[in-house]
Amino acid sequence: MEIPRVFTIENVLLSRRGQYRRGTLILSKYHMIFSFVPEGVDQKPKEIWICYPIIEKIAKARGGSWAAPVVSSGMEWPSLLPPVDSEFDRFSASNIRIFCKDFTYYLFDFLNDLICSDVYLKLSLLIMAPKIKPSIREFYAFDYKANVLESRLQTLGKDLYDAKKEYRRQNLLVDDANSPWRLSKINEGYRFSASYPDCFIVPASISESVLQHAGKFRSKQRIPAVVYKHRAGENGNVIARCSQPLVGLNYLNRSLQDEKLIYEIFNTQNEERMNNLEEDSEYREQPQRNLIVDLRPITNAMAQHALGAGTEIVDNYRGKSKKDKDSKSLGEQGSMQCQQVEKIFCNIDNIHVMRDSLNKLNTVLSDLDKFPSASSDTIENFFPLLQQSLTKTQWLHRLSLILQSVDRIAKSVHLNNTNVLIHCSDGWDRTSQVSALTQLCLDPFYRTMEGFMVLIEKEWLSFGFKFATRSDHGGCIGAVMPNTLKEQKPDPIAADSESALLQSSIVNSSPSIPLINESTKAAFSSFFLKAAHHIKTTASNAKSTMSMDANGEQTYFNTYGGSNERSPIFHQFLDCVYQIYRQNPTKFEFNSRFLKRLFYHSYSCQYGTFLCNSEKEYRVDEKIKDDTVSAWDYFLSRRSEFNNLSYVKPSSSEVIFPNFTEIKWWCELYGRSEEEMNGMSNSLERKFAQMKLKQNTVAPVSNETSLALLDGSEVIGTSPSTNASPVAPQ
Repeated sequence: MEIPRVFTIENVLLSRRGQYRRGTLILSKYHMIFSFVPEGVDQKPKEIWICYPIIEKIAKARGGSWAAPVVSSGMEWPSLLPPVDSEFDRFSASNIRIFCKDFTYYLFDFLNDLICSDVYLKLSLLIMAPKIKPSIREFYAFDYKANVLESRLQTLGKDLYDAKKEYRRQNLLVDDANSPWRLSKINEGYRFSASYPDCFIVPASISESVLQHAGKFRSKQRIPAVVYKHRAGENGNVIARCSQPLVGLNYLNRSLQDEKLIYEIFNTQNEERMNNLEEDSEYREQPQRNLIVDLRPITNAMAQHALGAGTEIVDNYRGKSKKDKDSKSLGEQGSMQCQQVEKIFCNIDNIHVMRDSLNKLNTVLSDLDKFPSASSDTIENFFPLLQQSLTKTQWLHRLSLILQSVDRIAKSVHLNNTNVLIHCSDGWDRTSQVSALTQLCLDPFYRTMEGFMVLIEKEWLSFGFKFATRSDHGGCIGAVMPNTLKEQKPDPIAADSESALLQSSIVNSSPSIPLINESTKAAFSSFFLKAAHHIKTTASNAKSTMSMDANGEQTYFNTYGGSNERSPIFHQFLDCVYQIYRQNPTKFEFNSRFLKRLFYHSYSCQYGTFLCNSEKEYRVDEKIKDDTVSAWDYFLSRRSEFNNLSYVKPSSSEVIFPNFTEIKWWCELYGRSEEEMNGMSNSLERKFAQMKLKQNTVAPVSNETSLALLDGSEVIGTSPSTNASPVAPQ
């Protein structure tokens, strides 16, 4: 079915935070635009622009949006006042609710269900276009042209990161034939590991042949690679990252090459340290420690053994003082001195738990968004219930576990002469979070604007974080798509280990039905599934699930339920950065607005930076780098907006440690007030402020806030400049 180009709908009612605005809804190729005239004399028209990839979910319902009561999260919300507009009848009207990934929500009421169903179908086709085609080139990034500010940049964002330059800055690469580290080219052309960068750092004592064999023992061939050398300390400890080992169910699988590689990473650092220290240095007496950090809960790691993976047997990585028969394959270096190696688990849950936590948070915030902001006389009764509902989402608890791991690793590296090897299951989710956050704390360069961009390029983009999959670009829950589109079968190589484990456990845990063969069971299942789907969809959504194509034939649609691999991993990372920034407001060159806009553009698909799952896709398969504008151009061309005025330039050795016990809600991101989400402080200043609120007889803030949001403020967004290409809210 052909996807519509431009579609205009008059007499649409937008409802948000208890306020209504009547206007025109325009569905263009890349954006939906709501145009309205604010109340008042001689007011100019305002526009709200919403790019399609930022839409996470849409829902269509019969009746006016103000008709149904809302009860969720243990809280019963008050009934909404109906709009003054007499044309909108609660019985004949229908509405579409838009849930955005940046925590903005929109309710559009239409005069009747026929109009609403038509809009719902066309909007679904526009949002899902990249999956319906399917083609990554359906995203706005391939049509977007750099605006005036971005075109004036002398250094483009796509050229900001150079792996060799960054490793030279860390002194991991030096112009010396006797350098203890080298740049491996085993992945040149991405033939060794499709999700790894084309070059990475390994010990000079390790040959390409050893790396080739070691790759067979690591999930997705993501072998241990050194990503950071700590220059702020005298010891120069290193951080390496990888994926889980393929130990197997009976703990019998073992790789001497993998053990040799990890041994040499730890040993090379120790030898380099001893060569660089003065003879009388007190650091010579400090014992070296080596730490393997498995970021998963121990139960999850043990469960992976059922899939042939698992976690390291630490004794195999401590080295031996004797030679055995097997070690002769490694040559004379098979005789390895014993090292102090320990392993810890950090109890950070998998992508599915994080997604469920965010879904709970979204439920609370989306219900809250339907009603006016609480006024001063309802704060005491309302806010505690809201904060209780927010606590039940466990979002802050998840952040605390991540920052606790970062604190442990950062202190081990900086204070205890410890080398660290970090991994989770596949080494691209929790590993990217903790590795990047640790380096952010240890190296002040990464707390500058360009340094932070380099950090994301290195730890997230280059080492293969799956932005397209985790963000579910082009997907929208509740949208409809032609059922002729076959669901993609999971790729056993590309699929996540923990997703595979989840699917395996679901299949294997299905109870067997005695006396019924498999074909009969399949027939029963198929019958009941079809019956349930028929009952669910034939009532109010009948018009939305059937349409006529150009030949007059009926086309049926399926409702998209969302990818099982989507998860707010990068969102969590930015939230953790915000927590560290809030605790150390003078240590960062950029401000919180920088983080908020980065969060938005990681979903917007306006720039090419976050469209792919790996460096290989970005550079070779899709040629994103050549055909799109970098997201870093947006920030570098507007630097004054994102500068932190409190920033104090640090020394090159300044290290900060996060306080994982002091975590607060990032109110700016979620579009709510400090009092709503974090509550009133126990300080005297807050107490006096609360007393002042009670004494004031000023009109409640709710109407002003709601009107400001509907008049095109930053939270919702404004129309783009007429001098530039259409863009998302700036």
